[in-house]
Amino acid sequence: MTSSSCFRLIVVIFCCSSLTSGRVDRHPKIIPSDNPLILHKENSLSLICRGQGILQWILANRLIPSEGVKVEKCDSRHYSHCSKLTVTDLRASDTGTYSCNSSEVGSHNVTSVYIYVKDPEQLFVEPHPSNPQVLSIYRDETSLVVPCRTTSPDAVVKLEGIPVLSKNIAEEKVWDPKVGFKIPYGPYTTYSWLTCSTEVNGHQFLSRYFPKRHTKLLQNIKITPDHVKVLVGDTLILNCSGETGPNGRINFTWEFPKQKENRHQTSRSDMIPANPITMSQVLVLPNITMEDKGKYVCHAFLERSIHKNASAKVKVYEHPFLNISYKQNHRGVIVVSEGTKKLVLEPRVNAMPLPDVIGWYKDGVAILKNSTCYRMSGYSLSILDLKHGHTGIFTISLGNQLKGLYRNLSYSLTVEVKPTISEAELSNQDVQPYMSGKQHQLTCTAFGVPLPQITWLWQPCNTNLMIEHCIYKDEIVVKPDAQGNNYHNWIKNINVKTELVQGKNK
Repeated sequence: MTSSSCFRLIVVIFCCSSLTSGRVDRHPKIIPSDNPLILHKENSLSLICRGQGILQWILANRLIPSEGVKVEKCDSRHYSHCSKLTVTDLRASDTGTYSCNSSEVGSHNVTSVYIYVKDPEQLFVEPHPSNPQVLSIYRDETSLVVPCRTTSPDAVVKLEGIPVLSKNIAEEKVWDPKVGFKIPYGPYTTYSWLTCSTEVNGHQFLSRYFPKRHTKLLQNIKITPDHVKVLVGDTLILNCSGETGPNGRINFTWEFPKQKENRHQTSRSDMIPANPITMSQVLVLPNITMEDKGKYVCHAFLERSIHKNASAKVKVYEHPFLNISYKQNHRGVIVVSEGTKKLVLEPRVNAMPLPDVIGWYKDGVAILKNSTCYRMSGYSLSILDLKHGHTGIFTISLGNQLKGLYRNLSYSLTVEVKPTISEAELSNQDVQPYMSGKQHQLTCTAFGVPLPQITWLWQPCNTNLMIEHCIYKDEIVVKPDAQGNNYHNWIKNINVKTELVQGKNK
């Protein structure tokens, strides 16, 4: 009984000891642990990974599964999972990083090893001996990587450029066989070519690169027109444009209703060389239906995930129409004063399709587009330096010949003229004498719009001839049939009539 109790006590102590011995390492372990690992062309690679979570391999060049690549379970030992990777018939392009990922709930751990696959016939992992690889660099970046990494860690590589490398680049360049050359690159550094070269057993290996300066500039993205009205059966045409900098290339994609039907076509327009550069793409959607109405979005983006959007609203109508109305509240009756510099007649037009016949008329006579007194813009008519002669009826006539729709709208314009007295233009210096007691007629001819009312005023004077000036300053309203005296003449009558004088009613 005593020995049994002692046995149980020993077991408990052992279990507690293994639980508290230390924190379990959650990072997976790769065997062999050599890093880097150097192999040769046509060799086989065998790696074992053990970890606490589900394991997944990421290879330098090949996919899982693919030819020559095998992944199988193995003895996990003190770990919960084990995975064995086998890659046969290694090539120079298999040079690179091999990673084992361990995934658990709430954690993700990675262990990597770098593998060199030596090949005496291929010193560069990704050689570009004749067709240079484009190296993109943006204006704000301060360094450039020339990715001429090698299949051997001990390769001696030389970097040359056209033009010749500047002194600071030659001195500050950093070589890493796993990466290539990292060189400083200023905002205005320019090279036509960069070449990596190495020589093995008298054979020279080259890899060429073309640095290309890219731009982050992406602005003024817009769709024209941005508010569209179309009829059922018509063809919808939208243009998406944007501006970018030198070497920039804008890519366009569209998003709109019924896009999945694939009825649309896109065509790229010519690039407009300027600063900034304008690029655009046209969307063409034939045979529009009522279901094509809605929001159309243009996505414009550069490399490096620089993107902006623009949108347009499309309305679809089933039947054509043409409506025209007054934009202001005057209901077409306008009164202005002579001398007004400018008057704009601007009707409100709502039509589908838009009118293709537009004409303005004054009193039934067509107004010429090259007239000096009028200016036409869209549906509006501007009248300049208004005079009495502009008074009349102005009519706009709109129509769509294809649909057989026509509408007119008229404005009644009155130009008011300040009253003037024609006799005031005559000289009043030579005063003619008249005999007392005799009859004399005075005439006042006036013009204005509207026609003015005429009022006669009398300023009496003393009959004493020795007095040079009238002593009565107040004027008296003249009334007919009033008996006169020394201070007031007898007004027989006042007649008012309208006559046409020099083409004007006076």
